Amino acid sequence: MPDGKRKNEKRSLVSFLQRVFDRIPVGLYRTTPEGKIIHANLSIARMLGYESVEELRKRNLEVEGYEPSYPRQDFKERIEREGSIHGLDAIWRRTDGSFIEVREYAEVVRDETGKVIFYDGAVEDVTDFRNAERAILERERDYSAMLGMFRLLSDNMQDMLWAKDTDKKFIFTNKAICRRLLNANDTSEPIGKTDMFFAERERSAHPEDPEWHTFGEICVDSDSIVLKTREPGQFDEFGNVQGQFMFLDVHKAPLFDENGILKGTVGSARIVTREKELESEQKRSKSELESAYRRLIATQENTLRVMAKLVETRDPYTSGHQERVARLAVAIAREMGLDKDTMEGLRIASLVHDIGKLRVPMEILSKPGHLAPMEMELIKEHSRAGAEIIGEIRFFHPVEEIIYQHHERIDGSGYPQRLKGDDILIEARILAVADVVEAMVANRPYRPALGIDLALEEIKACSGTMFDPEVVKACCGLFESGRFGF
Repeated sequence: MPDGKRKNEKRSLVSFLQRVFDRIPVGLYRTTPEGKIIHANLSIARMLGYESVEELRKRNLEVEGYEPSYPRQDFKERIEREGSIHGLDAIWRRTDGSFIEVREYAEVVRDETGKVIFYDGAVEDVTDFRNAERAILERERDYSAMLGMFRLLSDNMQDMLWAKDTDKKFIFTNKAICRRLLNANDTSEPIGKTDMFFAERERSAHPEDPEWHTFGEICVDSDSIVLKTREPGQFDEFGNVQGQFMFLDVHKAPLFDENGILKGTVGSARIVTREKELESEQKRSKSELESAYRRLIATQENTLRVMAKLVETRDPYTSGHQERVARLAVAIAREMGLDKDTMEGLRIASLVHDIGKLRVPMEILSKPGHLAPMEMELIKEHSRAGAEIIGEIRFFHPVEEIIYQHHERIDGSGYPQRLKGDDILIEARILAVADVVEAMVANRPYRPALGIDLALEEIKACSGTMFDPEVVKACCGLFESGRFGF
């Protein structure tokens, strides 16, 4: 082969090898023991912040170096002593003053006499790897600290906490469930076991008492429900635990991993045995209270009717008046759309609205003809007297005030307080209209019944002043529609 062609091929091969040498991502170098850079590839040059290998070669490693964490003198002594270095971790300084972390592999090259003439080496930039490694370690420390905090927190809680896998075996327990439910020695003992393991162990320790430990056996399988539905749930669980009845308020939820795969369940439970006992006692007390209340209302109702009869024995001409007024007053209130509570108070007040007549002399109550002014004043006192009598009874409605006001009029012409407009209770206004209507259609010692038509005409005629127009309208509507009559 001609020398020229051989030289060209050699140059071509050298050029090819140089390109491969420069493209290797690992830094490669050859230096003399005195610190002169003989060969280097582009990777190591850029690793140190140089644009080209030529710039890097100008650096005298013996003078400038780039290993502040591992000085060159130490490097030389070690490599010449050991012949090679494998996996040396060091920190190198770049041209801009920043630092990178590297891992270096190197060996000595000697001449035929054994003298060291070169150091050949390869260098990896492991800065990103080290940063990632430190981040992982930091996360592990944080996780460990968090786990420790969670363990401390969970073990000092009164509530029971646990986690189970899909086979219903414990993968986590706190001290409360170990102590109060499982009777486990510590929080590690339940791991890998089911709760039935501990139930059976408890029962076998007390064969003389089949009711010693029955917790959860008659309850639903809440673990299976949560695993099937994949939804959180609340469950009431109960039974005997170490010979004592226990009622738990249990909350469970599905446990998924970061990929959404179901791994098991987590749960918490609080002992609510006493709360359930109190709840049962409260229900029983409420039932007894409601029964007593019904008896009280019935007694009150009977008392009111007896009182109404007392009035009628002294004023026989008004027999049945209060009962009929009560019926009419309630009908008017219903026509006006008032609520049940208001209607009940009105009904009670209407049944005894004339109870104050017990303090009016009988000769005045049954006197035929017109009353003298003084006698009329005595009659007017029955509103005040009725309120005083009823005031001795404690009602859940303003019965006393309704009776006191039932002779008041919208225009202030009534008695005994001469109240006007909205100062008069709506119940008292309704009672006033019902009282007048019933009185006019019934016989009295001093006149015969006037009839419903005349009564309604009279009420309509004075509704703009004496009576509440809305109440009168409701009253008239009842009679005109045929929905009420005596």
